[in-house]
Amino acid sequence: MMIGSVDRWEANRQSMHPVIRRAIDYLAQLDEGILEEEGVHLIWGEDMYARLMAVKTKRKEEQPAEKHEQYFDIHYVIQGEELIGWKRDDGMCSPVQPYDAEGDYALYGELPGEMMIKLTPGMFMVLQPEDIHRPCLTESSASDLKKIVIKVKASLF
Repeated sequence: MMIGSVDRWEANRQSMHPVIRRAIDYLAQLDEGILEEEGVHLIWGEDMYARLMAVKTKRKEEQPAEKHEQYFDIHYVIQGEELIGWKRDDGMCSPVQPYDAEGDYALYGELPGEMMIKLTPGMFMVLQPEDIHRPCLTESSASDLKKIVIKVKASLF
């Protein structure tokens, strides 16, 4: 897991893997027009694509955690604030819904030791396939969140 901000990206980009650079460069150079078009936007074909979404945040107990095997996730906040629960898969947590290869996810309930990480506009979080994460959370009442999730095929690394 890695957390950063696009306003500090230029200072950090040279030390990143070329695939991560391509994804974060996309976020740093976003065309304002894309911010109005919800849905999927191809960056590098099916190997790397962005999904723009507008959602309501939820309380932790209303949102299952998820884990992927085929893709890295890069969560980027455009508007609003988001808490993302995070826990490295230590092999001690059993999914409440087993891995679905077609959808590339397994779902999890309670995660002992889950950390909450707050993202504000301009911040991103890179999640590896071994990172269990619970996105779109709030500390209090539901609020509007506009974000992009970039999916990056793990085989690119």
